[in-house]
Amino acid sequence: MKRSANTTLLLLTLAVCTACGKRENPAAASNAPPLVTVAAPRETMVSDVIELDGIVTPSASVNLVARVAGFLLATPFIEGEQVRKGQLLFLIEPDSYREQVRLNQARLDQARADADRQATLLKQNATSQSSVENARSQMKQAEANLRLAQINLGYCEVRASFDGVIGKRLVDAGNYVGAAPGGTVLGTLQRLRPAYINFAISERDMLAVRARIPAAQRHDAIGKLKVHARLQGENAFSADGVLDFIDNSLNAGTGSMQLRARFDNDDLHLIPGLYAKTSFDAGPKRRVILIPNAIIQADQQGSYVFIVDAKARATRRNIETGNQFGKEREVRSGLKTDERVVISGLGNIVDGQQVMLQMSEAAAAATASAKSARAQPADAAAPTTPAPAAQLARVKRRST
Repeated sequence: MKRSANTTLLLLTLAVCTACGKRENPAAASNAPPLVTVAAPRETMVSDVIELDGIVTPSASVNLVARVAGFLLATPFIEGEQVRKGQLLFLIEPDSYREQVRLNQARLDQARADADRQATLLKQNATSQSSVENARSQMKQAEANLRLAQINLGYCEVRASFDGVIGKRLVDAGNYVGAAPGGTVLGTLQRLRPAYINFAISERDMLAVRARIPAAQRHDAIGKLKVHARLQGENAFSADGVLDFIDNSLNAGTGSMQLRARFDNDDLHLIPGLYAKTSFDAGPKRRVILIPNAIIQADQQGSYVFIVDAKARATRRNIETGNQFGKEREVRSGLKTDERVVISGLGNIVDGQQVMLQMSEAAAAATASAKSARAQPADAAAPTTPAPAAQLARVKRRST
């Protein structure tokens, strides 16, 4: 019983010591400096880019209108297809207008004969000068009526005024058209090669662009400034064009100015009505310092990041930010390229706190590559193993 009691006391003592040791570990861990990842700011050459929202529009659009009254006989085209300039699209019954041409031709022939007769009689002093002038007037009126009849006959054929894409026909064959004031709209023809994208630039962006572009080059922007566009769902720009139009005044109500870009659109990628994101360079390239946009914090004092000084302490650094380039943000002042910026572990540090450093993945990869290049070949460093024959010889010598 005495041995059992001693054994129990020994086990309790060991358990207490073990528990004490476990309680000391969390305290030691809480006192350890937080682990942060650092990287140097990236210096590179960039172009200031302005992105604006726009809408695709056709470079030309016309309503095809019935300018004379009559029954619509035919619509010899396929809806939504490309048509050529001069192609027949709608045909209005021409019979009555063709007869009007014949009638006015006959009246003109009669008026010319009367004018010639009056001129002959005037030479014979058999008629008056006023009769001759009246006959000539009747002839000119007949000529005008004939031209009007020929024009109306030409209106019976509605043809494409340019190469483009015809939309849906608005009136089917067999309907009476042209009776309403202003005529009847039969369809719409649009020119999509080239296509336009209309967009607006704010007053602030416009003044910023003017400040970056030399005065001598501002007037050359139209027709030369490259504009890129992408549609919804596209990650990269899918169309390239040039600036085509700059409005002559700023809209005081919206505080913006209208711009337009022209795109060749040979593949008909741009369809009127689509939303597009346009982009163009605002000035020449310049050297900037970039850091990840996600690590920038802000408060009432402005934007700031954390850097790690030579004593491994996290220090707040106020910065002035500029334009965004992808996932990075320009730093106009407050940072140098040789400083270490905290890019991971920001939630665990405060200003002036001691930290443990960890290289970023890019820096670690560069270091590993450098070490690999300096390493010796594996064959030269590997230990040599004695051959079996040599081992047997040494055993024989020991036995003797």
